[in-house]
Amino acid sequence: MAVYCLVSAGGSPGVTTTALALALSWPGEVVLAECDPAGRRVLPGYLAQRFNGSPGPGLLGLAMALDHQQAGREPSVRVEDFTIPLDERRRAWLLHGIRDPRHAGQVNWQLLADAFIRASTVSGLDVIIDAGRVGGSDTPTALLQRADGVVMVLGRSLAQVDAAQPRLDALRSLARRVGLCLIESGPYGTREIRKALFGLPVVAELPHAPGDARVLSDGASQRPSFRTSLLMRATTQLGEAIRHLAREPARPAVLGRSVVPGGGFR
Repeated sequence: MAVYCLVSAGGSPGVTTTALALALSWPGEVVLAECDPAGRRVLPGYLAQRFNGSPGPGLLGLAMALDHQQAGREPSVRVEDFTIPLDERRRAWLLHGIRDPRHAGQVNWQLLADAFIRASTVSGLDVIIDAGRVGGSDTPTALLQRADGVVMVLGRSLAQVDAAQPRLDALRSLARRVGLCLIESGPYGTREIRKALFGLPVVAELPHAPGDARVLSDGASQRPSFRTSLLMRATTQLGEAIRHLAREPARPAVLGRSVVPGGGFR
């Protein structure tokens, strides 16, 4: 089993929505870990009307337990003991994130990365990490370094690509394998974006589907065909691609072109 990380460059459409769709379409047991320092989204969104029990302490509780374990005051800590079910099959689980961004400083991301690795190797779980926007001082760098694959979710606009360039440049020196997931919103083509973003592989292209996306982001009622919608079928293909990415050898750095402020690529 493996650990995967989804990130955004800031303002990109739907990294949490994509991570959630990925977990719901995953073929085996999987934990969706909300590790965005900016705060959680799934519990008050998708699960707002779908989960009635106590959500427990989630990520912050796990982080505190790991601190106590390191100090010898806690027995072995398991990630799965801090999760709640995402669906009726009880094959997808949520480690809900922090509610108050001020609490992000209390999380030891290195200990958390170790715990995710143990969950994948000992418990046989796949772990999908939603790390949110990367590039700031609060970026959970340890998670990016330890993940088997990192995928940045972005749209096809100039603003998105411009924001992604410096972050991906830094990511290539941190992560083992980096890929792109493009949302069909914007005028630029896949080949053009790849050239601008260091030749990184585009592992998947997801449709712009606001109605289905609202089910995942806001907990809107889902139509009977939601599970077989174009968005969910494309996300299944993303899952296949991200698992393939994690098995590939690390790619050498490739120099890309710069974005020209005001429009176009150079």
